[in-house]
Amino acid sequence: MSDPGATLAERLAWLRESFPCPETGKPYDVKAIATATGMSVSQLYKILSGESPNPGWQHLKALAAFFRVPLDTFDNSEHGDKIRAQLATLVELRALKEEGVESVSLRGLTSTQADRIRGVVEDLRRSNSTAGHDES
Repeated sequence: MSDPGATLAERLAWLRESFPCPETGKPYDVKAIATATGMSVSQLYKILSGESPNPGWQHLKALAAFFRVPLDTFDNSEHGDKIRAQLATLVELRALKEEGVESVSLRGLTSTQADRIRGVVEDLRRSNSTAGHDES
């Protein structure tokens, strides 16, 4: 799953797949997410199913903190699109690293393209350092 999706349910499903539990390498269990975010399991299932497409701000804030992503990840604005594109790039770079590629060669890219990749990585580092996270 490489596209964060257009709906909140799709974006949350993408986050579960793209930012798995470090201990298992599998998507976080819904119960673990609910416990860590203070949401009920039924609330979380309603969001994941699309039955609750507009949860409260506090739920979105808790989900963003849990997955260590900016709150704007859930925003339907152009800025939200940019954040999701950056996160998708991060996921792709992480997949390359996991496949044994320790560095990504920027040869063959224009200077603008190389700067864009560097900028995405730096933006994500900054957003990760400012996001809170409660592990469970």
